[in-house]
Amino acid sequence: MQLDEKTYYNYLSIKSNILRPLDKFMSQDEMHEVCNSFIFKKKFFTIPFFLTANSKEIKNINNGLVDIYFKKIFITKLKVLSVSSFDKSKLINKIFKKNKKHPYAEFIKNSKDYIVETESFADKKKYPIKKNLVGFATRNIPHRGHEKIVLNTSLKKKVMIIINSDISKNKKINANLSFEAYKKFIKREKITKKITLKKITLPSFLLGYRQAALHALIGKNLGCGNFIIGRDHSGYKNFYTEFESFKFCKKHEKKIELKILPSGSPRYCYGCKKVIFRGECKCKNKSFDISSSLIRSLKDKKKIKLMSNF
Repeated sequence: MQLDEKTYYNYLSIKSNILRPLDKFMSQDEMHEVCNSFIFKKKFFTIPFFLTANSKEIKNINNGLVDIYFKKIFITKLKVLSVSSFDKSKLINKIFKKNKKHPYAEFIKNSKDYIVETESFADKKKYPIKKNLVGFATRNIPHRGHEKIVLNTSLKKKVMIIINSDISKNKKINANLSFEAYKKFIKREKITKKITLKKITLPSFLLGYRQAALHALIGKNLGCGNFIIGRDHSGYKNFYTEFESFKFCKKHEKKIELKILPSGSPRYCYGCKKVIFRGECKCKNKSFDISSSLIRSLKDKKKIKLMSNF
């Protein structure tokens, strides 16, 4: 069975055990329960992870085992627990109530026609929780807003910056470049002893509050006792409202089993001529939110320089 790039990255993230309680590719019933109730194996979870196959690949399942390939290279054998026809429309309707023009909906539509549930294949490695460690997830080169969040947090606690790999067609997003940029930022600010950098293979689904909660679970699984959720965490266009991700994660804080922290929503203030947290100054109508998507869309180098050191 040939995996597409996103499913291969999902396989790697499940195998590495950073998505606990997820330890396998889900059955269709489990996918629906995750979408409806945010539950997997009686534990909190928010996004369906699935393996799909075509009819020819289903016929090639031998003795309950399926061979997994990526780019025609053999990866592993997985034990198959069940096979079912993939009701794509039903899953899309559960995740997207109204507007369905979303990259993840397209991913579902373009998937193969059968759902293959597998046996657990996750590694057993676990990290002890550190109450003084704060997780911060990103896929972008740090802008000055991110720098302010990290620097402010590092005054009181240690910070784990979790850089998510990305397989989008956007050439301005690259996990390796982001990793190197954060290394330069950490060195420049002389905070090496306060910061841990971690790169993971999970691609971005742009699923807003669902993905924000997943990032928090990853942070917990990597040992963080706290996690920062941003103003538009993993958002996509106008699908999610401002602070929706934070409110959702804060509501489910006990189920996620770590403390959810606000980012402070950094803005650039023309009056103060610097990056500020919301409510930090009294200037009115002279500031704007800083975001990586905004920086990528700009052509004015002077305005880009206001928001980014890279």
